[in-house]
Amino acid sequence: MFQRLLRAAAPLSLFLAATAATAQSADAPITPADMMRHIERLASDGFQGRAPGTEGERLTTAYIVEQMQARGVEPAGEGGSWFQPVAVAERQLGASTTRWLARGNSVEVAANELVLMGRDSSERIADAPVIFGGHGVRLPERGIDQLAGSDVRGAVVLILAQGPRIEGFPSLAERTRTLAEAGAAAVIAVVGADIPWPAVAATFARGTTRLDSTPLPQVVGAIPIGAAQRLVEAAGGDMTQLLNDQPGSSFRAVALPIRASLDVNTGVRRYRTNNVVGRLRGSGSTNESLLYLAHWDHFGTCRPAGEADRICNGAVDNASGIAMMLEVAGRLSRQPRPPRDILFLATTAEEVGLLGAEYFAHHPVVPAQSIVAAINMDTVAIHPAGEPVAVIGRGTPALDRVIDETVRSMNRTLDADDEAEAFVPRQDGYKLAQVGIPTVMVGGSFSNMQYLNAFLGGNYHGPADQPGGAIPLYGAAEDANLMVALGRRLADPAVYQRPAAASGE
Repeated sequence: MFQRLLRAAAPLSLFLAATAATAQSADAPITPADMMRHIERLASDGFQGRAPGTEGERLTTAYIVEQMQARGVEPAGEGGSWFQPVAVAERQLGASTTRWLARGNSVEVAANELVLMGRDSSERIADAPVIFGGHGVRLPERGIDQLAGSDVRGAVVLILAQGPRIEGFPSLAERTRTLAEAGAAAVIAVVGADIPWPAVAATFARGTTRLDSTPLPQVVGAIPIGAAQRLVEAAGGDMTQLLNDQPGSSFRAVALPIRASLDVNTGVRRYRTNNVVGRLRGSGSTNESLLYLAHWDHFGTCRPAGEADRICNGAVDNASGIAMMLEVAGRLSRQPRPPRDILFLATTAEEVGLLGAEYFAHHPVVPAQSIVAAINMDTVAIHPAGEPVAVIGRGTPALDRVIDETVRSMNRTLDADDEAEAFVPRQDGYKLAQVGIPTVMVGGSFSNMQYLNAFLGGNYHGPADQPGGAIPLYGAAEDANLMVALGRRLADPAVYQRPAAASGE
């Protein structure tokens, strides 16, 4: 339906956009005014806060397509279209009832001590065995398999929510997925005393949004350690003993003399949203691509009826990133083409868990190993010009070298600390890096924590993040021109080659 609407609405807007795009020379630097034009449109009230699955999405993706077309970018989505559909499932807590039997005796777990959410709107698990699975982790490359010897099919599995602070240790979501794939009927996370239970319950109450293809057990949930301990004690066990009898690396899941019946109702809304994908053809036949990405989505109408301003417009987060990507595409399209193709990816559902990027990472429009590098652009308009350049995602020497050389060639300085690395898992590039694509964020937004913390503690994710003169764009424009220079070099095989190790070869 989006394609039909675009064809009907495109001619006038395309003409106007093309006129603006061709009015600039190929070497004209990107200016704050260039970026502000996009921000004012994307973050206007008319775009309704750009929530996925809404009219705001249709308006937003139509605008991105029009602007890419005006800049000579070709569609690179599914079936020759601009779009990569992403199926999403949104879940909200409903009413649940449970029954627990320890050695045949009923054990009460109060309603406020347990939160449960179903894969579908109504899930019923009857008289299931209960297993304590430790962390529920399988790391064969480290010789760890806490589920070895246990059949978790149809079982309710209790696992510890918090994992050890070890690099590469799977998240709770990843461990839940492992158990779902092993056939567990339910996975309930045991939350330690150091995490306030009301905060956990509030997180569940806000609901979850995941890719609809994400493997899930019938039921997921959480329970405070005190309630879990009562269950274990009623079965004649001891939680401390369970935790300490076996060393962590050699722990094996323990079947408990407990049976559980769960009846869980959940509000489930499934819908489709879209990544937008475009391509600038390279001058060579390298079968390789450089990828730029920025997320287009925000929170839509995010305040209750009666509030003076109900729309979260997302001007800085992340109309600014889309503005940068569109202007970078325009400059690169009017300059001599480098040998490699250049892909432009506007991702959906970043705000609810990096979902568009996650889907693209596992379903790329070109082979993942052919993407030599990716540059993410997010929250780029919070700093003045002249700030040092921070790089989030360092660790690929060949890529780091080209970035450093390009920064210096533009008479800019590199950030001397690694404070920005704390943001690696909070941005779309993280999902690409997880599948081996070298991915970075480059610019001044993350070099000075004073500017970043001021934004995060102020307008971030609220109605005040809207267009206006208060948005600092001189630093963003400076970074956008760096993106152009960096793109030309990374898209040239004579300058940069993706290391074999990064491609999994």
